[in-house]
Amino acid sequence: MSRQIDNGWAKKVTVVFLICTLGFTSACAKLPTESEIKTGPNIEAGLETDYLYYSPPGPSDEATQEEILLGFINAGTGPQNDYEVARSYLSNNFKTDWNPDKEVLIQDGKPIVTLSDNDTASLLVPISARINERGEYEAVPLGTTRTLDISFTQVAGKWRIDSAPNLTLVIRPVFDVIFKAYSIYFFDNQRKNLVPDVRWFPSRASTGTRLVNALLGGPSEWLQDAVGSAIPNGTRLTLSTVTVTNGIANVDLSARALSASAPSKQLLQSQIRETLLQLGNVFSVQVTIERNAIEQASSGFSSIQLNTPQAIAMVEGGLLNLTSNTDQIITNSKRLIDSVGARDFATNQGLKSIAMTGVNGIYLGRLDKVTEVPRLLALGNSYLEPVVDSQGYTWVTPSSGVGNILVFDPDCKQVAFGSRWLSGARFMSFSISEEGSRAVIVTGDRLSSRVRVAAVVRDESGKPLYLDSPIIPINSTTAFNATWLDPTRIGVLETQGASFVQPWMSMVGGDSKSLQTISNGSKLVGSGLVSTIYLLDKIGTVSQYRGSGWSKLKEQVTDLHFPGN
Repeated sequence: MSRQIDNGWAKKVTVVFLICTLGFTSACAKLPTESEIKTGPNIEAGLETDYLYYSPPGPSDEATQEEILLGFINAGTGPQNDYEVARSYLSNNFKTDWNPDKEVLIQDGKPIVTLSDNDTASLLVPISARINERGEYEAVPLGTTRTLDISFTQVAGKWRIDSAPNLTLVIRPVFDVIFKAYSIYFFDNQRKNLVPDVRWFPSRASTGTRLVNALLGGPSEWLQDAVGSAIPNGTRLTLSTVTVTNGIANVDLSARALSASAPSKQLLQSQIRETLLQLGNVFSVQVTIERNAIEQASSGFSSIQLNTPQAIAMVEGGLLNLTSNTDQIITNSKRLIDSVGARDFATNQGLKSIAMTGVNGIYLGRLDKVTEVPRLLALGNSYLEPVVDSQGYTWVTPSSGVGNILVFDPDCKQVAFGSRWLSGARFMSFSISEEGSRAVIVTGDRLSSRVRVAAVVRDESGKPLYLDSPIIPINSTTAFNATWLDPTRIGVLETQGASFVQPWMSMVGGDSKSLQTISNGSKLVGSGLVSTIYLLDKIGTVSQYRGSGWSKLKEQVTDLHFPGN
């Protein structure tokens, strides 16, 4: 029901009403499409001014408490000029205290507002996800709600908000326009590869500053033991901002960065450069320490694959490059496959080592050594497909729930490896990211499964030590296969009905997108680029995802991999 404003009411009046899904609108709050909609620059291209597509309206002089509340929430869709419009709904004292960057809630359904006669209100808000002040995305269980408490005061006879949570609330379509996922780059423990850590920030002029501050703040908790930073702890921005002039981002670090060694100063520049080059208005990065130049990094680290490898298919005659113009079998592959009766395989980027599931167990052979006989790593047939990582280690994962993950070095010697939280799990799928610092694992069975991503903790030589505590990138209970599609996304296959499967593309540290269903899907295969996704079905047909659907590419394929996948 609606509320009649009566300045003289003597008893408490509680009013509960539903707010429309789009932008907390009611009869007394305008739809965003009725306010000034500006055609701003392409958000993907980066911003040099704080200017976004949506410019929310400020409060009117006659606005009621309801209108002030709804207008304030609605103005959370306009982060330009440090949420200037949203702050206009606040009292003078609270304007500077309110911190909208503390948290973002993504609304899922219609909130309920309760207004009371003591100039307070509460909002019961269903949410689907939240983003903390570090920019870390967290999906929450279905049905999660948050209660937000608001208080009002009058300023020169006009209602204003005097207290509210330090957060903003947006619906999913608005979130998808305003916010963007960025990778914050850290080094693996060998300082050989950059590892992305996904964060979400509004696209505005200050995004570069938030990216560097996030980098200075360190990696997400689940990645901490597997990655590190060349930037000394305690380093800060001296000017509290990153400026961009003519495409050059200028980053001045505090004196704490002087404690870094010369090689570390080279590396920290690579971290900052790769992080900031995601902004469309940044073409180069200049890093200084207390305004003093440092020797420029001689070479950068590639944050993504520059050369997409060709898909390797196992066919009757051996292994072949699926995406090449000819069906030329890879030298020595047929001999190795036939020698062990292999039914699947895995290989590394150099196409030298090849791990295979043979008749008697898991074998490791060499494609570059014609006379070398494959060596048996693990006896038996209760294992998943083997994995060969970027460091040359072979992973053998039990499928029965009996036994732990086995890891072998390039010389076929088993190394001590702690499965920890995975001990005794029934594995359905296991994949390691291209740089080797993260793994995606599916455990359980097709009726009750769980997808997890965990950091692969290695020592300084690259030897795997253990899998750290995991995160859950997608809420699925019927998944049976998962693999890395690119540096930040995994592909997941779910059972759907008797013969169909539902493929998903899920960002680690973000949300998920469903792809077109397909029948008899067996495994997804990623290339390192999200634009190139393959699927192998149970009858040996390979399909490639193109645009919005699957196109058949080749038949009579036994197994399929990209090197290192």
